[in-house]
Amino acid sequence: MDNLLYPSEGLSTIELPKISLAKLLKNDETEAQAVFDICCRTGFFYLDLMDHAKGEKLWESACLAREIGQNVMSTVPLEEKNKFLKRPGTLDRGYGLFTREENGRSTSYECINIPQDELFAEQPTAWKLPSWLEQYESNFVTVMREGNTIANVIFGILEKQLQLASGALTSCHRPTDTSHSFLRILRYPGLKENQAPFKEPRVLPHRDGVSIAMLFTWVYGLQIPEEHPKMIAPGVEAEDSWRWVKPMHGHTIINLGNAIRLLTNRKLASGKHRVVHAVGNQAKTDRVSVLVSVRPGDNTPMKAFESPMIPQAADRKDKIIETAIEWGDRHVKNFIKKMDFKETQ
Repeated sequence: MDNLLYPSEGLSTIELPKISLAKLLKNDETEAQAVFDICCRTGFFYLDLMDHAKGEKLWESACLAREIGQNVMSTVPLEEKNKFLKRPGTLDRGYGLFTREENGRSTSYECINIPQDELFAEQPTAWKLPSWLEQYESNFVTVMREGNTIANVIFGILEKQLQLASGALTSCHRPTDTSHSFLRILRYPGLKENQAPFKEPRVLPHRDGVSIAMLFTWVYGLQIPEEHPKMIAPGVEAEDSWRWVKPMHGHTIINLGNAIRLLTNRKLASGKHRVVHAVGNQAKTDRVSVLVSVRPGDNTPMKAFESPMIPQAADRKDKIIETAIEWGDRHVKNFIKKMDFKETQ
């Protein structure tokens, strides 16, 4: 992994803290405190999966999901991929191809979204994966199951540190509940011969509309701002404040999303990030990533938990408390509008 880019590129990378899965599973208090401190500051860290059998299994399954995604998105005709339909107003299920325009040129990315609640439904449903994906269902189940195991470990740590009742977070993130959690495989095509990269990011700066996201990536492209970035306007970081995140073999990149920030009234951070074209000897390489996203159950009230550790906002009698599904749908629609994406479907 150290030779993914030529040294002469001189990339400004960020050293994310590394957390041991094995230590978390052993209830190591020092490691748990480190997770909480990170979640209060930036919400981003590497999780080392290779020091525990569960982590190794997740890594191997994510690598296979990457290979599957690369193969099907490169070979299955667009007409067939478009038959894997979305749920209206969401990005949790189906195939999507998105493009953005810049000075007469376009850049695109495509993704396959596999809904967790369909994979883990306790009662049989009419839903099924399309024929070009169904043979891989058992691997998708493994990725989501092991990903949820890790998410629950993190939720358990946060519950304790936030002085919440045991199960406060895990009970509203059950895999079998309808939650619009999902497994996503993304493909950003590499640059063609003599094709210049876009000046604008492929995906503009944003925070995810989830509680926890786990990103598995093998090619550069993810960037996050330094911890104390220079700002050129409210909410807008200076270009030289953005840092590359190095892909790490055997590690997943954990980041908290806006759902957990809302449930803790900003006590916990939501990781801001963007996606740009890879450079150097990876510029022509397809960037295929695997993303496990865990969201609250659809009926979860999106309001801050009560705890001495969580600041409480003044109650407003006219304030409407959204459910997680209402909040999530609004978040997705705002995201697509902000990105100015054009969708093929």
